[in-house]
Amino acid sequence: MQHKVKGIVVREAAKGENDKLLTVLTGEEGVITVRAPGVRKLSASNLRSAQLFAYSDLLLYAKNGFYTLQESILREDFYALREDVTDFALGCYLCELASAVSVGGEEGNEILRLLLNALYAAEKKIASPKVIKTAFEFRLAALIGYEPELSECPLCGKPAEQMQNRMFELADGYLFCASCDSFEEDGFSRKVPVSPACYAAMKHLLVSPVNKIFLFRLEENALAELSALTEEYLLLRVERKLKTLDFLKKNL
Repeated sequence: MQHKVKGIVVREAAKGENDKLLTVLTGEEGVITVRAPGVRKLSASNLRSAQLFAYSDLLLYAKNGFYTLQESILREDFYALREDVTDFALGCYLCELASAVSVGGEEGNEILRLLLNALYAAEKKIASPKVIKTAFEFRLAALIGYEPELSECPLCGKPAEQMQNRMFELADGYLFCASCDSFEEDGFSRKVPVSPACYAAMKHLLVSPVNKIFLFRLEENALAELSALTEEYLLLRVERKLKTLDFLKKNL
């Protein structure tokens, strides 16, 4: 049975002499595994669509839940990411993150769109790798159902805009007044201070169109603050170790 999908290769592995096993992130179906016969030959018609970061229209043969690549039309290969080790490390991390949480359907389409925009921003140098990483992490957390509460303190009801000092609780994802700080940190709950610049950036990352979220600038100390927050906030939800994150951090 033939099956058409749009997807991006987020992982590739050699199989046999000339084949590959591809992990493909799609919108409607989430993550699928696709056998790509013969694509390691230089003359293979599907050669370019069977590379890491390749986004293509794929014609698959589906049988008993297994997919085999038959034809492809390459839409974007993001090849320039391979020319810089930091950009490559960033691309690998974003792909691993997206594939770790994508489940398909409407949410899957939004995750795929976010990933494509992030890879485009990295390839075209629209923002620094750290900005792209930070924006991607926070927006991805919101897409998978963990959008934080930034409008008011849940304890006293004071609007966030009026708070003198803001704190962010990482486990439950809410912003609260430092004066309402009444709980102790433990192994499951941790709070961090949020500077005015960091707070403004957090709001931008949640409400801006996906192709605009990378268009913000922060001083280095504020960006470091935000990057640490978004990383920890998302990884609490992913609940798995990401090897690509260690690789990225060595190159940032």
